[in-house]
Amino acid sequence: MRILNLGAGNRIIKGAVNHDLTKHRPEIDIAHDLNELPWPWADSSFDLIVARAVLEHLRMTLIESVNECWRILRPGGYLQLKLPHWQHEHSYTDPTHYWHFTCQTCDIFDPSTTYGRHYAFYTDRKWRIVKPVRLNRAGSSFFVTMQVVK
Repeated sequence: MRILNLGAGNRIIKGAVNHDLTKHRPEIDIAHDLNELPWPWADSSFDLIVARAVLEHLRMTLIESVNECWRILRPGGYLQLKLPHWQHEHSYTDPTHYWHFTCQTCDIFDPSTTYGRHYAFYTDRKWRIVKPVRLNRAGSSFFVTMQVVK
């Protein structure tokens, strides 16, 4: 299984391709500004992308960044997201956060959800939510796992 750890920071995943904005640790394999498209990976090159506390730091919308994840994931691949929950003050404490999300935000990507059906025109790159949203204990962020539908 080929894994990409986006915005690894100090949360290195052994055996994964660890990415960050800078090569501040020897375990960082790729330093790249994710605001620059396309990302430096070929189409369909990963089975799993882990993106914990990274996409809210990008100037591009969540739709644009998740579309890029869709591009580099293999058919049936998974995206594990951790995003800040808008109702918690920590979502706003970090001045580098461009975006704040609700627990229903990722429904837009899954056409089996009400939100995903109603706003299907937002993106033609579809997903299936395989692990529903769960808030962390502090309520400051939530996790969701989605599977590529290609």
